[in-house]
Amino acid sequence: MKIVTLARWTIRELAAKATLYVLAGISTLMLLFAAFAIGTDSTADGLTITFFGKPASPPVTHEALADIAGKIEAGFAGGLFLGIVLFGVFGTAGVITDALEKGTVDLYLSKPIARWQLLLGKYLGSVAAIFLNILYFIGGLWLIVGLKVGVWNTRFLLSSLLLTFVFAALYAVVTFFGIVSRNMAIAIIAGILYFMLIAGPLEGRQTGLYLLSESGVYRGILDGLYYIFPQIPAMESGVIHLISGEEMQATPFVQSFFSAGGILGLAAWLLQKRDF
Repeated sequence: MKIVTLARWTIRELAAKATLYVLAGISTLMLLFAAFAIGTDSTADGLTITFFGKPASPPVTHEALADIAGKIEAGFAGGLFLGIVLFGVFGTAGVITDALEKGTVDLYLSKPIARWQLLLGKYLGSVAAIFLNILYFIGGLWLIVGLKVGVWNTRFLLSSLLLTFVFAALYAVVTFFGIVSRNMAIAIIAGILYFMLIAGPLEGRQTGLYLLSESGVYRGILDGLYYIFPQIPAMESGVIHLISGEEMQATPFVQSFFSAGGILGLAAWLLQKRDF
C-alpha cells in the first residue's frame, strides 16, 4: 500500500511539473498528423492507403491492407519508442534524484517507510506515468487506423504494454545511476549513452565488436555485459515484429526482466547503505 501511495504521489509530481502534459502534447500532435494524413481510396482493383490524399500503396485486398496497416503502425511505434527514450528519460530522471536531496530525503525517511519501498514507489510511479502516455498514443492511433482504414490490429494495442516494459528496463539503468550519483544530469547521460552507444553494439557484437579481438576472455566480457544489461534493441525489434504480425522472440523480454530486477535490487542495496 505504501508503494502504491508513493507511485500515485509520483504521478501527481510529474503532472505538477508539466511533464505529463508535455508528453501528451507531443503525442497529440503526432495523432493529429496521423488523422489528417492517413486515409483509404477505393478503386476497381481494390483498396489503397493514402497519405494526404496521395496513394501510398498499390490497390490490394482487405487482407493485404491489414498487413500494410500493421507496417504503418509499426513505423509509428518505432518513432514513439525513440520519443519515449528521449523525452521519457529526460522527464522522469529527476524523480529519483530529487527524492534524495537533503531535506526531501529526510522527510521521507522520517516516515515509517523502508528505503527500498521509497525507491520502488518512485520507480513504479515514473513508469506508470509513461505508460499513460503510451496508452494514450497507441490507443488514439489504433482508433484512427481502425476508423479510417478499417483495420483493427489488437496486436498494436498489446504493444503498449511491451513498450512500457522496454522503457521500464531502460529506466532501471537510469534509476541505478541516479542512486549512485544523486545527480539528474549523470542519470540522464548514463541512460542515453547506454541506449545510443552501448546497447546496439552489444546486440550486434558478433559481427562488430568480436572482430576487434579473438580473445575468449574479451568476447566473454562482451557476452557478460550483454546479458547483465537489458536488451533494448532486441526488445524494440520484438515489438515491431509483434505489431507487423511476424514472429516475436520472448527471450529478450525475459532476460531483460531479470536484468532490470537485478539492477534495481543493487540500487536498493546501495540506497540502504548510503548515509544521509
